[in-house]
Amino acid sequence: MRVTWRTAVGPSLWIATVIAVSQTAGPYLSGLGASVAILALLGLGMILVTGYAGQFSLAVGAFYGIGAYGSALLTINFGWPGLLAVAASAAIAATVSQVLGRPLFRLRGHFLAMGTLALTEVFYLLVTNLKITNGASGLGGIAPLNLFGIDLIRTDQFFLQNWLIVGVVLWGCLRLRAGREGRALKAIRGNEVAAAAAGINIASSKTRIFTASAIISSIGGSLYAHQVMYVNPEPFGIATAIDVLVIAVLGGMRSPWGAIVGAIALEALNKGIEVLLPGVLGAGAVGAGQALILGILLVVILIVRPDGIGGAIGAVANYFRRQQRVNEPEPAASRTSEKEQPVGMAALRLVHDENRTGIAPGQGQLVLEAIGLTKRFGGVTAVDDVSLQIFSGEVLAIIGPNGAGKSTLVNLLSGNLPPTEGSVFIGGEATTGKPAYLVANHGLSRTFQTAALFAEMDVASTVKVGAHLRGSVGMLRSALPTVGALREERRLDAEVWAVLERLDLGHLADREANTLSLGQQKQIEIARALVGRPSILLLDEPCAGLNKAEKKNLMLLLRQLGAEGLAVLVIEHDMEFVMSSADRVQVLNFGATLRVGTPADIQSDPSVIDAYLGVAHEECVPAVVLGPEKGSQ
Repeated sequence: MRVTWRTAVGPSLWIATVIAVSQTAGPYLSGLGASVAILALLGLGMILVTGYAGQFSLAVGAFYGIGAYGSALLTINFGWPGLLAVAASAAIAATVSQVLGRPLFRLRGHFLAMGTLALTEVFYLLVTNLKITNGASGLGGIAPLNLFGIDLIRTDQFFLQNWLIVGVVLWGCLRLRAGREGRALKAIRGNEVAAAAAGINIASSKTRIFTASAIISSIGGSLYAHQVMYVNPEPFGIATAIDVLVIAVLGGMRSPWGAIVGAIALEALNKGIEVLLPGVLGAGAVGAGQALILGILLVVILIVRPDGIGGAIGAVANYFRRQQRVNEPEPAASRTSEKEQPVGMAALRLVHDENRTGIAPGQGQLVLEAIGLTKRFGGVTAVDDVSLQIFSGEVLAIIGPNGAGKSTLVNLLSGNLPPTEGSVFIGGEATTGKPAYLVANHGLSRTFQTAALFAEMDVASTVKVGAHLRGSVGMLRSALPTVGALREERRLDAEVWAVLERLDLGHLADREANTLSLGQQKQIEIARALVGRPSILLLDEPCAGLNKAEKKNLMLLLRQLGAEGLAVLVIEHDMEFVMSSADRVQVLNFGATLRVGTPADIQSDPSVIDAYLGVAHEECVPAVVLGPEKGSQ
């Protein structure tokens, strides 16, 4: 994400187009265009929350009204300058959104939609009944905005001002989408559990984007008040929230361009219906007929093209990209070819360990310790008094029958579930009961039993989510091309590319992650976990979907990571992989620890054979080549 002369082409064209239209359009078209710009601004605010973060919010009417009534009251009652009133109203909207955001976002889906719609309705009822707002009669006599000593009172001035502001907000939204906070929001939209495991504070991110949306909507309300010079409750009720939702759906939720396309398309449809409908059904049918036609159109779009006009345009562009990719030569064969590694995993392990040189700093230090972990779900005990230790530089495998509590144990260690009893320590610090994003701050990364990727994100961006804690750029700096933000993005790009190359995934960097095979998705998850440079890595069934050669490469990767000082815990059912990759094995059965020991010990233990293995594993890694038997029982 570099700033070059090409970066300035888009903004320059936008400014030139807005100036040209404002100077050539007549008063009617300029006024109409200014109104459409305000609707586009409201659409941008909704897309930030609903499109980026996947949170269905209909609070736009309330914040739109806060901006309008805030500017009206501050200029009429207190004589404040217009620009200062706009800023103060935006600050009020931001404060309200901060206070209400966290409790509101405990709701999900249609409950969240109902909660935010109720906020709009409450605001409407307040301004309709309060004396200070003059009730349903509204407030008049609002002063126009004054810029550089010029009162903005003409429609061409409104058009110029509004569309330039829309351009600034659009540009910021596009920059945000490509930055650290934008990736976090898209990760939240795609999979909140995986986003939290990457260190993203879900509640904080949702509240911050809700606040950004509130500020944008408030500015739209202030512009409306200073241009109409009169406010009353009607424009700030549920009908406006529904109109803005139609704009976002019509244009497309996933891109901020959808707000621009949707606002223009909605106004064009409204004008077209006003012209054509009277000739078909008579003049009296315009109001009801307009609502009916727009409602039918909205339903059709949601069924046929739920990503809107913008999504349709994007699909066409993606089609041509795919066609171009088809015509490109196939990448060179990857290193996972079966022919490259004809020997078994145990032999590869022996060769790797024999060639291992040096000891990583801190090797053998206790990284993670769990004491007496228990998890009950009602009357079912999924994990029963399990204790374990993981040391730097070792690979600990957790095995056991299905339902033994292995994945639940990983969820307890990573903070995705709180334990009923017991304690967890990472690096000597207690993490018991902490949420997953805080546990990630202690240097823990993980993958999931079922690949947890993010919709509509390419491989490079998906992996970069794992580097969230490696960056520090916040929402405002993500939306602005500051030198520090650009430098951080370049550094993260380099770190992501290094991990992709290490896992032989570089040729997939621009592919959508969710469209790849299960094995590739599992490897992408491992890359996402590694790019955060953790001190401990938890892998939940990483071999699912991998072919034989890919399993061998993964085994070697785990041995290399151990040699580099990383502590690895792996859950896996492939016994050849487990016995070849692990330094120690801990066996769970019915939620409790059955045995802990070296692979050789586990394979020859009668209780483990009876409970899980069935027969002793034939291909055993000799115990003498394994690392220190810490914690063996």
